[in-house]
This record gives sequence, structure tokens and C-alpha cells, in this order.
Amino acid sequence: MNKKLFILIIFILSLVLFGCENGKTKNERGEQILTNEANAAFSFFWETSNSDENSPGYGFSLDRYPNNPSLSSIASTGFMLAALPYGVEKGFISFNAGYKRALGTLNSMLEVEEVEGFLPHFVNIKTAVRSPGSEISIIDTALFLAGAIVAGEYFQADVLTTADILYERINWSFYLNETRNLFYMSYRFEEGFSGAWDHISEQLLLYVLAAGSESYPIDETVYQTVRDISLRDYRGKYRSSILNKETEEFIYTYNGSLFQHQFSHAFIDFRDKSDEKGINWFLNAKEATLANYYYSKDLSLRYKSFLDGWGLSASDGPTGYLAFGSKPAKNFTQNGTIATYASLASINYLYQEVIDAALYLDTLKDLKGDYGFKDAFNLGPFDNSYNSVIAELSPWYASDYVGIDKGITLLMWANFENELIWNLFMNNEKVQKGLEVLMIS
Repeated sequence: MNKKLFILIIFILSLVLFGCENGKTKNERGEQILTNEANAAFSFFWETSNSDENSPGYGFSLDRYPNNPSLSSIASTGFMLAALPYGVEKGFISFNAGYKRALGTLNSMLEVEEVEGFLPHFVNIKTAVRSPGSEISIIDTALFLAGAIVAGEYFQADVLTTADILYERINWSFYLNETRNLFYMSYRFEEGFSGAWDHISEQLLLYVLAAGSESYPIDETVYQTVRDISLRDYRGKYRSSILNKETEEFIYTYNGSLFQHQFSHAFIDFRDKSDEKGINWFLNAKEATLANYYYSKDLSLRYKSFLDGWGLSASDGPTGYLAFGSKPAKNFTQNGTIATYASLASINYLYQEVIDAALYLDTLKDLKGDYGFKDAFNLGPFDNSYNSVIAELSPWYASDYVGIDKGITLLMWANFENELIWNLFMNNEKVQKGLEVLMIS
């Protein structure tokens, strides 16, 4: 063989091998960023939750940090409980320390003001008193209970027993609009019930937990009612004008925020499960995430954040907290703000797109702090005519970490690594019963 030709072949092979190795290194670096983010999220929960054993709010987790240090979110506390097994498995805390925190938190929750077992959305982190005006929330109660179940299945003994007490005191029919056969969305002492869960959103968890209850079970028809409304009114596709790609048809949410396809899915392993109409909610969430990604890329001609980043979901923003979302939702909104968790918590749906997002987020030094990535950022529009208000306020980076957003990132990464949260939650007999009642198998 000609020596020059031989050298050329070796050079080309070296480039190919280097490229493959470079790709591998890229993915490994991306996975390490996600690992670091999950670890930082655990530190957030362990270090900022109430650790005063003499406090009525022992174990309760902050809604956000560092601002508003007295406000605890019931849902955030649920994510904290679910994060405890992750911390033990990683060696960050001992089994006994996790057990103590879990049981203490559940015992604290037993004393919180409740209505038919349903808990307030927000309480004072020290006194455990309901925050003024806070609703008694069905979805936040469910997210708390899901975390309690995960902790109970992991630590067993009194943790599981106490989680079950909290579960079985919930009277699911209290929150049911019997005329429409739908759950109400909110209950306030001052106003009574309002709204309705009349479309598929983050609330799939509700139907499984309610159907699995031994004391106050709800049958499968409530799930079927909202599912059938969604099949009729909330189905569509999204085609990217820039990427020239289109999703499969899927059931979308009202505002297109990604958390709505993540929160229930962090606990329920829908991957190989379909209901009697053939709906696989995992595959549906994957298509919804793809639509969110495509729409984010279509925004890259307008907003700097979307050149290399993506992910529209409820988050802080330059003008306040908003439920940002994507097409084909009926009421989506966006202003160039990316929620950091939106892409990262999608790791089980879109691997490479999430890895690329993680690598990009890691380059934004103003986005990073003691507990990993802060909640959101907005680099502004390319042309002020797109949004003059945002142009004046950007580049903008969130100052806070939000508990539920840190939590969903940790739980989804734990599922990607070894299915930890899925395995624990799905091991619960009442969860299994709930899925069976709903005919999801």
C-alpha cells in the first residue's frame, strides 16, 4: 500500500475514532452534570428543610430558597420524602438518619390542619400553621402522599404505617363534583370549591391513589371521564418549522407546561402500561416533551435562550412566576424564559436532547449556585420588537431554587439511573390496586 495512502487512512480513522470518543465523552459529561444536579437537589432538601426536632414543622421543606424562608410547600415536602432513599443509596446520609427524618416528617404532618384528610398547599415551616388564604389542595396532598409512600416502602416499619394512616384518612369523595364526575381543582374555606380537573394534566396520580384507597375508594369512572374529555378536546400534533419534524398525535395539556407530563410520571411507571382504550401515558408524555422541544427550537430565531437551550414550564421569570408552555396547547404563553428543570427532568423521554441541554446550562455561570441550577433564566430577545419589556429586564437569572422543581429533577434522574422511585412506588399494594381498578396494565 502506498505510504501516503496508508497515512491518510490512519488519519481518517483517527478522526472517526476521536469523534466517537468525543461523543461518548460528551454524553458522559452530560450525565455527570445531571448527577451533580440531583445530588445538589438532595442537599437542598436535607439542608434547608426544618431539622428542629422540637418544632411542629419538623421535616417540612421550603417552597423556595433563599427568598421566603418561612413558607413550606406540602408538595415540596413530598418530594423531600421521596428523595430520602436516594440520599441513603448514594451514601449522603445513613439509613437511620433517613428513617428518623421520614418518620418525624410524617408525624408532624399528622398534626397539620386538614379537611377530610386533604392538606393545605402552604404552611409555616416552623409552626406548621396553614398560610393565610392557602387552599386545601387535592393535588399537593397527592404529591405529598406519593413521597410518603416512596419513603414508607423504602424504610418500612413505622414509616410505612404512618404513611398509610395519612393515606387512609383521605376522603376522596369530598373533593368530587358528583354532577360532572370530576374532581374539583381547589377548595378554600372562604370560597368553597372551584374549578375542575377537566383535562389531563399533572393529576394522573390522583386517580391511582383514589382508586387504591381502602377506606374511601373512587371507581374508575372519574378517570375515564377526564380521559374521554381529553381524547375529544385535547388531541393534536406539532410540526417544527425550523427542524421540519412533526410529533405523533398526543393528548396535550391546557397550557403546555412540561411539569404536567412529569410530576405523576416521577412516581408511576407508565412505560409498559396502557389503559383499556390503548393510551400509554409514558409515550404520550414523550410526544408532549418532543413538541415542547420542537417549539423551543422554533423560538430560537426570536429569543437567545433557545439557541442552545429548551424547556417551557411553570417557573420564575423576569416578570414573575408563570406557567410557560408550548403549542399545541390551547392557552400557551412564553416570553423567552427557560425553566432549568423542564429539560433536565425529561431525561427518561429524550436522552440526547436533555444531555445537550445539560451541557449548555452548565456554561451559564450565573445560573449556578450552592444547590445546583437555579430555577430559570431568560437571555432576552434578538430584536426588541418581539418583547420590549423582556428586552429591558434581560439577561435575567432566577435568584431562587424552587422545591418542587429541584425535586422533580432528582426523582426523574433517580429513575433513569436505576428506577429507584418507580420501583418503590409501584411496589405499594394500594398503588397496584389503583392501577388495576383503572384498568391500566
